[in-house]
Amino acid sequence: MNTPVSVGVIGCGGISAVHLNCLCRMEQVKVVAVCDIKRERAEAARDYCARERNWQVDVYEDYKELIARADIDVVHVLTPHYLHAPIALDAIRAGKYVLVEKPVARDTAQARELIAGAQGRLAVIFQNRYNGSVKALRELLASGELGGLKMVRANVLWHREAPYYTQSGWRGSMETEGGGTLINQSIHTLDLMLYTVGPAKRVKGTTSIDYLKGVIDVEESVHAVLEYANGARGLIHCSNSNAIDAPIELEYILEKGTLLLRGDRLYKLVGDECEVVFTPAKLNVGGKDYWGTGHLAQIKDYYAHIMSGEHFWLDGAQAYPALDLVKAIQLSSAEDRWVELADMPFETVVPGAN
Repeated sequence: MNTPVSVGVIGCGGISAVHLNCLCRMEQVKVVAVCDIKRERAEAARDYCARERNWQVDVYEDYKELIARADIDVVHVLTPHYLHAPIALDAIRAGKYVLVEKPVARDTAQARELIAGAQGRLAVIFQNRYNGSVKALRELLASGELGGLKMVRANVLWHREAPYYTQSGWRGSMETEGGGTLINQSIHTLDLMLYTVGPAKRVKGTTSIDYLKGVIDVEESVHAVLEYANGARGLIHCSNSNAIDAPIELEYILEKGTLLLRGDRLYKLVGDECEVVFTPAKLNVGGKDYWGTGHLAQIKDYYAHIMSGEHFWLDGAQAYPALDLVKAIQLSSAEDRWVELADMPFETVVPGAN
């Protein structure tokens, strides 16, 4: 692929600030077009690129006009969830490489159609896999130093009020968002559970709307239990009705000790001793603090792969299991039963939370 790589950005909402910040730090790429149905947001993205890099960026309101351009090599899809798959698939069919924000799609039916048509050109953002703490965590788990896994516990406790949903035009609706805290805030943590300990055998979950009944029809809070083939269990507690945005926690209870990932810090606890294994360096890549800093590492790695002609590893198939787990928990709550992950139906557009 020739450099600089020409990039188009579709969707200029909040997360686009992070993507544009990362792209403007890179020497072998150039943003040439941005698109949003709200023209003022696309114009703001254009102006940012002009200030940071003096790039001349064209503005579109119809994404089909952007992907029709022969000079664009890569498209970032940063739209509401329900548009991820159809826009990404259109871009792939137009011959583009596509980097889509999580989730890969609103539901598993959309995701499977997209993955089937990806032609090796699809990649998905799960930036926390690039955190130094996660790399250290995986190394410790693989070493066997603390023995086998007995339990993994995830806490994602954040705070979202009604305007967060009502002012977006798409959040809070199963039809457009595909869920609530599970598919939006917590899917990163579910992905890390899968990335560090592998898939569960089955799941039993309950979802609820705590304070925003009549405002949203998606889960506001979730409790779920996972069972693994080796007998270990997983516990998931996620909520958007917490008093604050608390640091995300992943706790691994092992035979000889405990590993605790809190935010982007990793702790090892053995007996009465607590060791700080990893502390992150300060790095500002734009956006909100709780989005972390992994976007820059993942986006750089992505472009390094495609410029060298190599397949990028974090593709649709890698991203699918986290979405599958989200839908399994939603289905379990809706039908009040254990759901076997291997038996998940093709269509998993489930009812909204009770």
